[in-house]
Amino acid sequence: MNSREILHSAQTRLNEKGFVPYGAVKLGKRPNTEGLLIHEAIRESIGMKFDDSVYMYWEWKELSHSLKALWIELDSAASKIANRRTTAIAHVYEESVGQEAVLALFELALENTSVIEFPTVTRRPTKSEPTIRFVGKLMGALLATLGAIEEARSSGYGDLFSSLTDRVRSNEELLEHLDALCLSIDPSLALKPPKSVVVLRALGKAFEDLNKQRAKDDLAEFSLSEFFIETEESANWAGLSDAVVLKRLLTISPEDSEAAEKAIAKFLAE
Repeated sequence: MNSREILHSAQTRLNEKGFVPYGAVKLGKRPNTEGLLIHEAIRESIGMKFDDSVYMYWEWKELSHSLKALWIELDSAASKIANRRTTAIAHVYEESVGQEAVLALFELALENTSVIEFPTVTRRPTKSEPTIRFVGKLMGALLATLGAIEEARSSGYGDLFSSLTDRVRSNEELLEHLDALCLSIDPSLALKPPKSVVVLRALGKAFEDLNKQRAKDDLAEFSLSEFFIETEESANWAGLSDAVVLKRLLTISPEDSEAAEKAIAKFLAE
């Protein structure tokens, strides 16, 4: 797939569903519930869920590079139309902007853009997404990948968490590291989501709540790797069963959802 195919597909999608400028979205509500924002039309044409970050896809590095190049071309086209320096997002932002404006933007980009190759994208395996924090974002990609590794290896989350305390990594660096582990497990990356997401939900909540407290204390947020390192001394992750891992995460951040509490009770009873 290349940028020309993507822009043609985006035009087709906008003709079918309609266009919604960013400025027309009021308190999360759209005048046309089927309509697409410009980035949604592009992402759907690539094969992405439009609210996903690139990190939710195994090909995130190549995808990020290609998307950046495409938006540079669209920004250039918008600047030519406006006869001044601007961006594609700004060009079609106002509530009064009609569909013909974004279609004209795509047409000009098609005339002038070089062909940008895009990877075929494959989404990371997930389960019960509505129950997990950060779905679709970088942290969501980390949680999904941890779950896929544990499902494949069945060594326990305790040993997996402990193995990630060897050094400090940014969240992006950690994702690279986890992706390398996944490739070593299955070079085709045909991995499966975990049977249960209870531990992953608890991890996401504990991570989020700890960082909220750090923000209140005017401290920098932890990356997930720093979270594992910070909690290693008290939790001593290595060798713990998943049930004990869950209990220690709940000690950091107790669950406050009735549905989640029922899921936890069922998990601990099994």
